[in-house]
Amino acid sequence: MIRELPELLQRNRDILDEADRMLNEELQSDEQLRQQFKERWTRTPSAKLTETFRTNAAKYREIINNAVNADGTVQEKYGKHKRGMELLSEGPTVMAASVPVAGPVSGSAAHNSSTAGKLRGLMEKVETLKAERDAIECELKCASSDMKEKFISALSDGTINEQALSVETLGRAYGPLQKQVNESLMRQSSLLEEIQVANTEFCNEKSGAGGMAERRESVLKELAAAHDAFFELQNNLKEGNKFYNDLTQLLLTFQNKISDYCFARKTEKEELMKDLTRDLSHGPVGVLPNAPAHHSSAPASENESGVWPTLSKFTSYLSFGTGSTEAKKQPPPRPPPPTAAPAAPAGPNLPYPMQPQGMPVPYAGAGTTAPYPTYALPPGYNPYHTLPAYPHQAYPQYHQYPPQYPGNYPSYPP
Repeated sequence: MIRELPELLQRNRDILDEADRMLNEELQSDEQLRQQFKERWTRTPSAKLTETFRTNAAKYREIINNAVNADGTVQEKYGKHKRGMELLSEGPTVMAASVPVAGPVSGSAAHNSSTAGKLRGLMEKVETLKAERDAIECELKCASSDMKEKFISALSDGTINEQALSVETLGRAYGPLQKQVNESLMRQSSLLEEIQVANTEFCNEKSGAGGMAERRESVLKELAAAHDAFFELQNNLKEGNKFYNDLTQLLLTFQNKISDYCFARKTEKEELMKDLTRDLSHGPVGVLPNAPAHHSSAPASENESGVWPTLSKFTSYLSFGTGSTEAKKQPPPRPPPPTAAPAAPAGPNLPYPMQPQGMPVPYAGAGTTAPYPTYALPPGYNPYHTLPAYPHQAYPQYHQYPPQYPGNYPSYPP
């Protein structure tokens, strides 16, 4: 479980970093377009719309930092009790082998040792000190001083100093006792230190040789502390995993909101850019520049008669391949339908009226009697337009059927 904490922490950091990245990119794009289009960029600034998002992101960042500190505490506690937990996880056999064993000293040997004798001597000194203190206490209770005569004599002299007289009299009566009390306290402190050292030595001799007992006690304390730390760390890790999983869900929801916001702003940006581009394309056309001064200084007669017609013809020739400008600007007018010439008196050998050779037959309503109908020209028809040469090809050969003779007719059945 403790190995999962860094992964969960990094996952939450990545989600929050991605949310911050989307906000920063959207803000940068908005500021760039605002600088480009100036006052025409009329939508609400991104910095104003994302205040709540950035405040929540800062709160989530602070929560993650606090979680990092808590993870550090858990890691430190685990490192401190790691050896004890490993011993506890190995089982009773390994655990018993890791605890030092000291052979205890018999009771009679410990009682007759030098350390025990030293300790008994110190205890006798303690009893002596207690008796001395009882005697000092009795002397303090029985001590008395008569200050009546001193106050009367001082009053008769007219100079009385109550504080000085009291301190002097009390010091004379209780000074030796106060000195004995101070000496007793000093002896008590020294005796206490000697007793602690002697008692430690006596316990070591009684429990085992050397510092084996201390090492044994240290190992047992370490195992007990590791046992308690294991259950505490287990609860902490469960809470940490639950915390990170819940935080992941919150951060994913937060990231989705930011993603929706960025998508909406992107759509709004594209629509606004289309509108601005359309307005710029339909904007007013700029004023044409004036003609150069040397053009306007030429005489009007020269411009009208010589230069400009020649220049226009030359330009038209370069553009359309012909010298006629007016012929290229507009198609020629449609020619009127041709009229038939007065018919000449028919000769005896001509059974049909004569028409001029090469002329089309006029429309039937034009006053002539054509044996077939004619069609009107289409509106865009230009009779002067040069058509591409029609490819000449031979007429297809028809299949030659064999001659049929009367003898070849089919006969009916008899």
